[in-house]
Amino acid sequence: MKYILPFILFVCSSNIIKAQDTLSMRSGENILVKVIEVGATEVKYKKQDNLNGPLFSILKSDLLMIKYENGTSEKFSKEEKTIIKVKSTHNRLIWGIVGVGLLIGLGSLFKGGGLFPTGGH
Repeated sequence: MKYILPFILFVCSSNIIKAQDTLSMRSGENILVKVIEVGATEVKYKKQDNLNGPLFSILKSDLLMIKYENGTSEKFSKEEKTIIKVKSTHNRLIWGIVGVGLLIGLGSLFKGGGLFPTGGH
């Protein structure tokens, strides 16, 4: 009889303490979530307090670590953040060069009298 009350408290508390994943941000914030997918550059998750709600995503470069409900963790280094920045800068540089080339080409097209200048101008 004296073990019934602790047993009831244990059962009730186990329903309150739900299994959850934790996202540790570089800013120092911890978010309780259910991780849905870990991609190459981002993590998709649902907030623990609204598992039927919307799907959120965050860049891996903004995360320090994911601690999963089973106790395992996945850490993210600063190098991953640097690689993403380099790729982004590289893409902007390429599109900048392509854009300048198109502008030069269009400028010469209009100044030269069209696609096939006749030479009589």
